[in-house]
Amino acid sequence: MPRPQLHATETILDAARGLLLNEGAGAATVSEIARVSGAPAGSIYHRFSSLDELFTRMWIRAVRRSQAEFRTAAADPDPVRAGVAAALSVYDFCDRHPADARLLLSFRRDDLIQRPLSDSARQELDELNEPVREVMTDLARRLYGRAGRQRLDRVALALVDLPHGALRRPLIEGQKLTPDRRAALGAAVRAALEE
Repeated sequence: MPRPQLHATETILDAARGLLLNEGAGAATVSEIARVSGAPAGSIYHRFSSLDELFTRMWIRAVRRSQAEFRTAAADPDPVRAGVAAALSVYDFCDRHPADARLLLSFRRDDLIQRPLSDSARQELDELNEPVREVMTDLARRLYGRAGRQRLDRVALALVDLPHGALRRPLIEGQKLTPDRRAALGAAVRAALEE
């Protein structure tokens, strides 16, 4: 039976995320992550082959959390309602998980990951957005009868660009998200999707 971990991986990832968001990428060193998380540096190196691997796992965790809500919301049988629900799931994710949302809206993954990764980590990153692409392709077909480039761009505008644009400034500035902003986003997404 394996020994229980004394320092949870989630705590280490949360510490790294907090340092990145509050003090910048340069402050998120292994020694500083160890200090903030309470985990020994050796334990961090044991779990993650490098700082880039740690950042990769932190990034993937945030993306997967956001995608889970997005995919569930897009399952509505009515395609317009599904699109609006998917876009609002982005809003709701940001409201419930503001630190993960700030991470995803403040940094590109290439800003965080500087060195080559293992083949498995690189493949996981390369395939990370496939579930969202599948949802958007399905919605384009359901809404417009086909998923050509122009229709996919319209779905991406409604489900990705509008929510991220509506959320970026308040999240980065540390403002509380409001029900009025959520309602306005829903109306904008509906208008973008409907012909």
